[in-house]
Amino acid sequence: MTPESKSKSGEYWEQHVMSWEASAYFKDSGKPPTFWDRMSTLFRGQGMYVRMDAALQMVKLFVKDKVILDIGCASGRFAFQLMEAGAQKVIGVDVSPAAIEAANQKRLASPYADRMEFKAMDLTQPDVVLPQVDLVTALGVIEYFDAPTLSTLLGKFKTRYFFLDFPDAEGRTRNWLIWNLRQVYLQLNHCPGVYLFTQDEFRKMASQFGYTDLWFTRYSLFDYVSNLPRS
Repeated sequence: MTPESKSKSGEYWEQHVMSWEASAYFKDSGKPPTFWDRMSTLFRGQGMYVRMDAALQMVKLFVKDKVILDIGCASGRFAFQLMEAGAQKVIGVDVSPAAIEAANQKRLASPYADRMEFKAMDLTQPDVVLPQVDLVTALGVIEYFDAPTLSTLLGKFKTRYFFLDFPDAEGRTRNWLIWNLRQVYLQLNHCPGVYLFTQDEFRKMASQFGYTDLWFTRYSLFDYVSNLPRS
């Protein structure tokens, strides 16, 4: 894939994801973030750890012996947590080759080297084919897809189940101070855009591809959507 073929969002995250990850997971980051990403930590705090831990709690009973595709895997933090929770195999994809290189370095140094796979991939491209898996996960990803692109992505899923961090239009703007601070941060970083959806909008998109029985939940400041069985 040539750089010219990438979407604007793909170009942004290819250049930016490692700095973002360093600011989001500052407690165990090996590289310093850029200035504005470092500033974002002041209002983000422990949020990304909270989001990831909450997601793991909600999926861990399902992941044992399953094959999982983690979209927007960055350097693989959540992918490794899924392996530790008992997954048979985890495939991680991200638009950033640098993030995938970092993930593969961790993979080769881990006990899961033969049961994990990381690939650089821009999911906005029409020729992208996703693997058949038991579950698709994505944290902090679909909010950077506009409605037509997100609908196309859902149509590419080869899975019965998914679990996604959900850009709920009501939930994300409920805390207006954090939301407005985030808009300033995104503009300063020249992010191409963030897209919020209502639950009804997402249900309509997903139903086109046979995904029904969706449930939505909120934990701390984060919203999630899934069709996993609920106990």
